[in-house]
Amino acid sequence: MLHIEHLSVRSGPRRWRIARHRHPSLHQLFWIERGGGVLLGEGGESALAGGDVLNMPAGVAHGFRFLPGSAGMVLTLPVAVFEPIRARIDPQGRLLAPCRGRARTAPPEMEAVQAELLGRRAGRDEALAALAALTFIWVLRRLDAGPDTASPAASGQAAARLAGRFQALVDAHYRHWHGLGPYAAALAVTVPHLTRACRQVLGQPASAVLRGRQMLEARRLLAYTQTSVADIAYRLGFADPGHFSRVFSAATGLSPSAFRAGFTSGAD
Repeated sequence: MLHIEHLSVRSGPRRWRIARHRHPSLHQLFWIERGGGVLLGEGGESALAGGDVLNMPAGVAHGFRFLPGSAGMVLTLPVAVFEPIRARIDPQGRLLAPCRGRARTAPPEMEAVQAELLGRRAGRDEALAALAALTFIWVLRRLDAGPDTASPAASGQAAARLAGRFQALVDAHYRHWHGLGPYAAALAVTVPHLTRACRQVLGQPASAVLRGRQMLEARRLLAYTQTSVADIAYRLGFADPGHFSRVFSAATGLSPSAFRAGFTSGAD
């Protein structure tokens, strides 16, 4: 009738990556308890973070690149089971489209579904249907509530979520997205707003977060590969290897060549 499992059951053995796919006759609900990653949706990629609730209707293409160790649950229902429930609780049809909400804790009914599935008590199917209905009512209420921005504490939490999503996107795309524009677009915010959130939460602007990740990769390539300095510069989005060398020197106190030589000497 329905199925529920932890994210780690299916994603962990697949190196936390689920290729984009469709379920023609299955409706799914994802709850991200901690971690997050990237959703590979029909409209492109978007970041996921702990506390995200994702409603995924049947037939909609989706995939994931989760951060290793992410935790959460996935509830799956056949359309034949979901649709009668949906018709009663959601006559406007909001659950027929992909939608997202935020919550500090998972709906308690999800754990109750797990307990009900493990037992084989009388009225099991009816109990599961009722728990599924309560779960999706919970989702609709999360959507109705919208983001809470009434207090400074809530504002700080929103900034922390945004900074966390940005960091996840940087880890996933720093090799290809070399400016802040694509990140801001993926997060549906402006570049100044993204920069303010990073300053508030991380103590540095968004550009420094991106540059720091690029320099980490530069150090890795210099230390563990024979890739030329020029090729490393181009790979990380620098049009001029000289500019890359100046940026690297400012970040590390050594030129790329000196860093590589020192690392090799230290290894000997």
